[in-house]
Amino acid sequence: MPPRDREQLIIAEATRYFAEHGLSGGTIELARRIGMTQPLLYKYFRTKGALIERVYESLFPGHWNPEWERLLDDDSIPLRDRLKQFYTEYARVVLTYEHVRLFLFSGLSKFDYNARYYSILTERIFLRIARGLRHEFAAARSRKPIGDEEMELVQSLHAAIYHVAFRKFVHYSALRFDIGDLIEMKVDFFMDGAEASMSRMFAAEKPRRAQA
Repeated sequence: MPPRDREQLIIAEATRYFAEHGLSGGTIELARRIGMTQPLLYKYFRTKGALIERVYESLFPGHWNPEWERLLDDDSIPLRDRLKQFYTEYARVVLTYEHVRLFLFSGLSKFDYNARYYSILTERIFLRIARGLRHEFAAARSRKPIGDEEMELVQSLHAAIYHVAFRKFVHYSALRFDIGDLIEMKVDFFMDGAEASMSRMFAAEKPRRAQA
């Protein structure tokens, strides 16, 4: 097998292995599963930590689609529709068995991959949705920077959708609805309540005076 192909095989098998067993899983068992010796494994990755780093790089943000950012920025589409389309695509590509479990295991270990990925989510998703809420609910003229309260509102939607995958891949709980239908429901619940929340947040802010 060409070295490049073997390296990709190791990463793919390691992704599944660590998702199943956690980051404490041993490289002897991993090498056995792949069908190679541990010394050969270490010829490609000098340490277990280096291998885990590559696993996380392939998932966070290896599966990221830049088109999602353009979609979330497109104010010509109602925000409700943008969120449904984005999270449907995001769930299909990102909220997989490996992604969800490795994200969890990172948070329970010494590794900081989940913290790094959360920074990506904040920059690429959460702030865009917060700006979309301001535009949707007539707060776009606000001079205030996006604050913690708005970010908590946005993250409540992300958490609700992420928890669907968490139930499926961690609790192994049967979902009563198709995941696409669940995403539509979660977005509708969120948007129906977001208008009232945004109104409350900006109620005390005086509108700008019209220019003469």
